Amino acid sequence: MIRSKALLLIPALAIAVLATACSKKEEQPAQEFNQMPQQQQQTMNANSDAAPGFTLTKVGGGKKSLSDYQGKVVMVNFWATWCGPCKREIPDFVELQNEYKDKGFEIVGIALDEPADVETFVDNSSINYDILHGNQDIAMAYGNIRSIPTTFLLNRDGEIVKKYVGMQPKSTWATEINAIL
Repeated sequence: MIRSKALLLIPALAIAVLATACSKKEEQPAQEFNQMPQQQQQTMNANSDAAPGFTLTKVGGGKKSLSDYQGKVVMVNFWATWCGPCKREIPDFVELQNEYKDKGFEIVGIALDEPADVETFVDNSSINYDILHGNQDIAMAYGNIRSIPTTFLLNRDGEIVKKYVGMQPKSTWATEINAIL
């Protein structure tokens, strides 16, 4: 009797393992980038170092450089389509872009996953700010990004004044943006 129950458990266990391994891509973080749990979020005051320059391909085509945002307060957000907290921040970013764009503020999203996935995601969303295709080089240039979302706030001189690792509420962003503007 015990042996027959054990034999029934083996296929059930195999199905459970397969179901877990084949779950949706968005729930599986990439090996290079790990999502940071909510309780481990951190904020860092940067030393006002110049942000590393870049020229990256924009979703939809064309190139965009950090220098294109010269004279503006810029939020540089590293994210991915499979990252739950990253996707939850997007509606707040859309609102912030609408609220502060006329005051000299821009959001730049740098996606750290497959370009085709990013293109599809952006095409099906209401994102109103620039999304660029990132790579390991840009992640390394910004301090070897290991957790996403990771967001940098740059002043009008292109200096990093804040770095956030982890999802933040809209009120935090509004406070920080107002302080820099």
